[in-house]
Amino acid sequence: MKRILVVDDNRLIVNLLRVNLMSAGYEVLTATDGFQGLATAVAERPDLIILDVMMPEMDGFEVARQVRNNTLIAHVPIIMLTARGTSDSIVAGLDAGADDYMAKPFEISEVLARVKAHLRRSRTERSLNPITNLPGNIAITDKLQQLAESTAPFAVIYTDIDNFKSYNDAYGFLQGDVVLRALGLILVHATRRWGNEHDFVGHVGGDDFILCTTPDKVDGICQEAIACFDAEMPKLYHADDRARGYVLGYSREGQPVEQPLITVSLAVVTNEHRPIESHWQIAELAAEVKRVAKQMNHSIYIKDLRSGRPTAEEGLLQRQVTTSSRPRVALITKDKTLRLVAPTILKRTCLDVLLCESIAQALEQTSGGIVVDWDILSDEDKARLKEASREGLKIVLLNCPAGETELWRTEGLDCQPKPYNLTLWAEFFKRECCRA
Repeated sequence: MKRILVVDDNRLIVNLLRVNLMSAGYEVLTATDGFQGLATAVAERPDLIILDVMMPEMDGFEVARQVRNNTLIAHVPIIMLTARGTSDSIVAGLDAGADDYMAKPFEISEVLARVKAHLRRSRTERSLNPITNLPGNIAITDKLQQLAESTAPFAVIYTDIDNFKSYNDAYGFLQGDVVLRALGLILVHATRRWGNEHDFVGHVGGDDFILCTTPDKVDGICQEAIACFDAEMPKLYHADDRARGYVLGYSREGQPVEQPLITVSLAVVTNEHRPIESHWQIAELAAEVKRVAKQMNHSIYIKDLRSGRPTAEEGLLQRQVTTSSRPRVALITKDKTLRLVAPTILKRTCLDVLLCESIAQALEQTSGGIVVDWDILSDEDKARLKEASREGLKIVLLNCPAGETELWRTEGLDCQPKPYNLTLWAEFFKRECCRA
């Protein structure tokens, strides 16, 4: 509950404001002279002060000056009440540190409206990140909770700089701040160009940023942000580092280490495929997606397309939302990381991915190819795959035993071992499955 301090030597006005502010849901502190008001402000640290100008001994101007000179309460908004309607009085109050003024007699509805507006602005200003001047954690939490409580479709893009520590180690924290400010400007630019009018960009702290938009704007914003980042960030390296493609650093043991240049990872969470009930859930989902994105050695954005339902339903959901005319590749795997990352990476190469639970489902719902874990195939599945391969369907077997690889390749199927290099995977699918 927000706390309002009312300072006025007129007890009738104090009581009038106290009753109405309490009815509006605020906790109210009161004082009837300047000294008492200042002492209460320092001791209780209210969220806003309503301050009368004309009081004996210490007037409102002096109280305002004292408040602004005290670092504990200097940020507190002050609304001054004055019986003087002259411009000189108004200017004096603003010079003393007031944020707003109201002339007596006043309308209580206007007082309540101004209190609400100043509290809202104060919360936002106190939350601004000092490096980028973007909204910080308080505003971000408010925004995420607002989205979670809404039924409207939304997308949250978590942005993180890869290899940022090595950049700071090589160039220093001041130059690291230049990188952070540049990324903030890039995200704002991408949002203004491809997003909605009221989309939100915030700076969580460090090299973590957040962007809130709608699902239909994600691709444009992310692609623009990555293009700008990859074009501009190399300019923040020395020419020799830029030419080498890495920064020479040292391990904890003092051994020379080649540190890659910075890239950017964007993790996208939406409520398109699953209900989202809190900002905590958004953060947890984004952390999972970001871990996958940071496995890549280049800038990338990845969308979370999981439904949160039992996996048997995920393939159906994918089929329902896929309206593209591009080839669709069916993916059958129990590898959670691959199920998460494949749809986004392959979509960028020209493919849509359909998550399936069986060979029968895959053969029925796709004509672009099948990628399947060897470990989950039955003898019947293998026979059906051979037949489909003879009919021209491209099939890739994951983790096929070494002794089986050549046999299956003679049948026209390809085999890929684990662990996978996700970058090479994207190129492989583009070459093998988009050839037609």
